[in-house]
This record gives sequence, structure tokens and C-alpha cells, in this order.
Amino acid sequence: MTVALAVLENAQDKAERASSLRSQVQARRMQESLYEFVKASWHIVEPNRIFVGNWHIEELCHHLEDVANGKVKRTIINVPPGTMKTLLVSVFFPCWLWARNSKLKILTASYSAPRAYDANISSRKIIRSDWFQSYWPLKLKADQDEKGRFDSVAGGWRIGTSVGGEGTGLHPDFILIDDASTAIDAQSDTLRKTVTDWFSGTVTTRGAGIDAAIIVLGQRLHEEDLSGFLLNGPTFESYVHVCWPMRFEKSRAPSDQEPEGYASDPRDRRTVEGELLWPALFNEAKVKQLEMDLVEDAPGQLQQRPAAKGGRLFKIEMFKFYDVPPALMRIARGWDTGATEGGGDPTVGVKMGEEIDQRVEDGRKKATPTGRYYLLDVKSENLGPEGVDLLMRSTAEADGIAVAQREEREGGSSGKAVTNARAKLLKGYDYAEVPKNVNKTIYSKPYRAQVNAGNVYLPRGASWVQKYIQELRDFPTVKHDDQVDASATAFNAVLLETPKVQADCSW
Repeated sequence: MTVALAVLENAQDKAERASSLRSQVQARRMQESLYEFVKASWHIVEPNRIFVGNWHIEELCHHLEDVANGKVKRTIINVPPGTMKTLLVSVFFPCWLWARNSKLKILTASYSAPRAYDANISSRKIIRSDWFQSYWPLKLKADQDEKGRFDSVAGGWRIGTSVGGEGTGLHPDFILIDDASTAIDAQSDTLRKTVTDWFSGTVTTRGAGIDAAIIVLGQRLHEEDLSGFLLNGPTFESYVHVCWPMRFEKSRAPSDQEPEGYASDPRDRRTVEGELLWPALFNEAKVKQLEMDLVEDAPGQLQQRPAAKGGRLFKIEMFKFYDVPPALMRIARGWDTGATEGGGDPTVGVKMGEEIDQRVEDGRKKATPTGRYYLLDVKSENLGPEGVDLLMRSTAEADGIAVAQREEREGGSSGKAVTNARAKLLKGYDYAEVPKNVNKTIYSKPYRAQVNAGNVYLPRGASWVQKYIQELRDFPTVKHDDQVDASATAFNAVLLETPKVQADCSW
């Protein structure tokens, strides 16, 4: 009996040692592979969902491993919503880092503190789990264990905060910025600047002494969102850009941050134009529904470009071209004026005419508008107040008294004072102010409808045409939309104002 018991105990010892060895091997394997860690711990965070793998998750895990190993210090990750970006980067990745080194300090920021707290809570759930503790018996400090912050006994910490929130004096090893703006906030100049100022003034000084790794994560929501701000900034070369659209594009269309010939992300394993990113979860029917639901935001959120290839609101492929303008037109020039010489928004004057069809009926001349609109000229210069006055005066003289001059009036008494002075400056010309409409999308709608219907013509070969088309293509997420505003002002004057014509002109 004693011999049998000894044999049994010996067998149990061997089994325990073998189990312990297997556990150590498995722990080492997961420490080396974030993808393996995610698969193994998935059930803790998503107990009711089966893990569905995909190449983009593997590639993103490899990239995050490079960040953890110091091969990449700054990275921007732009991927569509629902493709596991937050779970992977803000939940699993910090836990994996602590499985390797619980002394690390990790800061996560989002557009709101509650959203950052949610990621914190999910990460803490993994760390506290029996599964995690069985491999890495990591203890949290009892006196610092909250949803906004929890600390390891080894000296590491994990903090979740909002953009513009906690940061002074902190020196993290990793800074994870997950969705710095909402889709709505990204359309506000003021709120976008709040984000970029916070990043420039606070984030880049956090961890400066220890050279913190920075990950900026999200969809493209505006040309000047945080991703665009960094891609177009002086330090863009220090950032590795991971960019995977929902539908594969062999070659990205040129833009400010994507020059001519910019190829798709080299990590992208797809080869067929239009191939979906994650067809197992986002099949053709679901993607089409997303495109319908998001409408104007689909290019940015799904394709990671703040403007669609063929235009978002303006369907630029519908423009037509002319060599010689019609002889008879009703013409107006719309102005959107700036006041900063050498910078800021330019002063733009767009000259536009509607073709008039003149014929003789019953011995009388009859003039009827055709509904075809011709862009005749665009002035665009960065000028100070005196320069604006000189440009508008010289342009009115060149246009002649038959061309209406219309200018958007800025709000407040100062705006009224400017247009009053301008009326005196342009005495003898058909000058008038129009109220400024803060909703540029609505203000441009009448003109946009005619562009999209194929009723607007551009002069073939004019030097300003390419820049004009690009601005309309990218509207409303473009940095400068002055040509859109000026075009809408000119168009509304041509179309909506009561025409000053002879009695025999039928309008």
C-alpha cells in the first residue's frame, strides 16, 4: 500500500510539473504574441461572443508588438468602426503589456472620461480574472483601485481620462488616444482646435523624459482631425501610419496628406479593388447598410478619407466644361472676404452667370433663362483689410456695372460696419450685402443641387479650376471652404434675386 501510494504521489508530482511546464510555455507564448493573448483572454471580456479572427487583427497585433518592443514610437491607426480597434488597443494591449512588465505606466484618453473608464474597467476585469492570475499573479494596490485609475504593487499604473483631462506631471510609458473626437465634434473648428492644442501642449510633454510611445487611434472624421493634424504637421515623418479602409483601394486618391501615387497600406493583405476588410463580420449587405446609415460620414469613417473619391456633397464628376462662354448671361460675383494678409482664410470672389436664351416671338425680343450656369472667374488672395478693398474695387471695375457684387456680412456691428464701408467704396456698382449663414451646408444647397444635376460649367484649362474642384470635392471637411461660400453667394444672387431686366424679358 505504501509503495502504491508513493508511486501515485510521484505520478501526481510529475503531472503537476508537466502542467506547470505547459503553463509556463503557454504564458511565454502569449507574452510573445499579442494575438495569442487576445484569443486566450477573449472569453473574459466577451463571454457571449465567439472570437472571429481576421488578417487585420493579426497585422495590428504585430504592429502593437513593435510598439511594445520599441521598434515603433509614434503611430496613427485609422480603421473603420466595429473592427475591434478599441478592444484590441485600449483593452487587451494594456493587459498584455502588464503580463510582460507590471511596472509600466499606461495612459488612455478618449473624447469623454466615461468612455475611457469603460476601457479601464474591461482591462481590470481581465487582470483580476482567475485566468490571468493563473499565468501572471499580478496584484493591484488596494488604496488605488478605481475605474479611472488602478495601480500595480510593482509601481505601474493605468489611467483613463478625457481629452483635455488629467495629465500635468504624469510621465507614462505608453499614451493611447482612442477616438479623440466624436463625429459631430470633429466638424467644429473650435472643438478640433481644443483637441490639437491639448495634444501639442500637454500630450507631447507627457513622458518626454522617458520618450513615451504614442498611439493615436480612430476613424478619419475631418481633414483637420487629430490624425490629419499629425499627418500634415512638421513631425509627420516620425509617425507610422496604419490605414485600412473598409473597401480596399489599390491606390489612394491624392489629397493634402496622400500625395500622387500614394499606395495602399503595405500591411494590407487584400489585392482586389473593393474587397472588404472583415467579410466574416461585415459582409456586403452590412457594409452597404453602413454606407447608407453614415451617408456623408461614410468616406471618413469607413474609407479613412475625409472626402470621397467622387465628392461627398458636391458630385464633382457632374461638372461640364466649356471653351467659350455664352454671349448673353445674367452675371453676379459672390464674395467671401478674409482680413489676414499672408495667412488665414483667403478673400475669394467667384463670378458666375446663368445663360439667357434670347429669341424673337411675335415681333418682340424674349429672354428666358436656360438653367445652365457658367463659372467665369475666381479671385483668391490672402489680403489685409486695405488689400481686400483694393481687390474688390478693381474687380468691380473690370466686371462692369452690369455684374452684381454680393458679399456675405459677418455677424455683429463690426460686420455691418464693414459692408457699409464697402457700399461706399463700390458706389455706382450693384453692390449689396447678404446675411451670413452659419450653416454652410444648407447655404450651399441650391448651388450644390445644380452642380449635382450637371447644370454647371467650368472653363476648360483655367488655372484656378483644379483647386476649385478639389475644395468642392472635400467640402464640408476641407480646411478652407471660401470658394464654396462665394459660389453659393453668387449663385443665390443669380437665381433668387429679382432680376433687373427690361420689360420684354420673360423671367
